[in-house]
Amino acid sequence: MKNKLLENEKKITSGFIVPEDYFDNFSADLMQKLPAKEIKTISFYARNKKWIYSAAAVLVIALSLPIVFQMEKEEVLLSDTEIENYLTQQNVISEDEIINCLEKEDLVNLKMNSTVTEEAIEEELINNNELEQYITN
Repeated sequence: MKNKLLENEKKITSGFIVPEDYFDNFSADLMQKLPAKEIKTISFYARNKKWIYSAAAVLVIALSLPIVFQMEKEEVLLSDTEIENYLTQQNVISEDEIINCLEKEDLVNLKMNSTVTEEAIEEELINNNELEQYITN
């Protein structure tokens, strides 16, 4: 195989010729060819402002719903026995303070609702030895 040297070979011309001073005047010629009226550009935010605000509102509502439902708890009605048990277990409130808070009507209602006779109380005291501990305290 022959070693051909590129320097010795005849070079091929491309057929494209650049006119003289073409790149010197290029920017001035291009500016003349551009339209004089500038095109108004609208930013993405300005064009979609309504959609962005509505998406933000939906997001705020969706995130605040669980908080609202947690805060809005139903009022739990406690039975009389639960209130009584709570008051007896609390050491902060004494029996005297509870009696002072009761009105005369409440005391009358307590007497009327009481169906325990004196005989039943005596029998319970006789039969139950642990009641003596409660009486002495």
